[in-house]
Amino acid sequence: MSVLEGFLYKPKESPLHRLDPRSKAIILLFYTVTSLIYLDPLILCVLLLSIFLLSIVGKCVKEWGKSVKATATFALVIFILNILTSPGQGYVYAIAMSLRFLSLAAAFSLYFLTTPPEALALTLEAAGLPRDFTLMLTLSLRFVPTLARDLQIVTDAFRSRGLKLDSGSYMERLYNFAKLLTPLIVFEIRRSLMIAEALESRGFGGAAKPTLYKPPRMSFADYIIMIGGLAALGAIVFLRFLGFPQ
Repeated sequence: MSVLEGFLYKPKESPLHRLDPRSKAIILLFYTVTSLIYLDPLILCVLLLSIFLLSIVGKCVKEWGKSVKATATFALVIFILNILTSPGQGYVYAIAMSLRFLSLAAAFSLYFLTTPPEALALTLEAAGLPRDFTLMLTLSLRFVPTLARDLQIVTDAFRSRGLKLDSGSYMERLYNFAKLLTPLIVFEIRRSLMIAEALESRGFGGAAKPTLYKPPRMSFADYIIMIGGLAALGAIVFLRFLGFPQ
């Protein structure tokens, strides 16, 4: 559950929360590209450290730490699989692949923790993307953490009724977990119907070119971050093209 909760927006007063989604997207792009083009464990550790410092600025260290801790399990699986499938490449390669995964997960977690889905949708809509697409993206970002919470509610309800999910054989636990699916599916169908009725009652899709109540505007700090982020991105790609580091 911690993995999904780490991608749920947490409203707080911080410099990172006040930034425009577009400027934060440039920061996210920088971390994504750097993680993908470099396999040096030292560089990836520096990336993780810088993301940690940004989480301090965003006042979401606790939530961000939970998501990173949860994704560390998947990073361990990646490490083991790389050791087993690529024995000739050594432990350094396996460590680098695990750190790459952690860096990507940490960067995306920080972005969604500090970016409200509504602001992201307004930004995409102001950029000319269809409203249906922005609505789909916004609902997707909201639905995944909500699904995790609903699953936790259903799980707690079944446990209070004596269903054993942590004991017994593997097949018994799998069978007991399968019992959670029916109420969870009914739960989500009801939620989707409520969303559909809410959209219909508000006349969604009625206007061909709806106006925005509060159009997104970028501040001076946003422009500085975008310029600096693009310059840093160009620099690391250029250095990688030159073969640095070896």
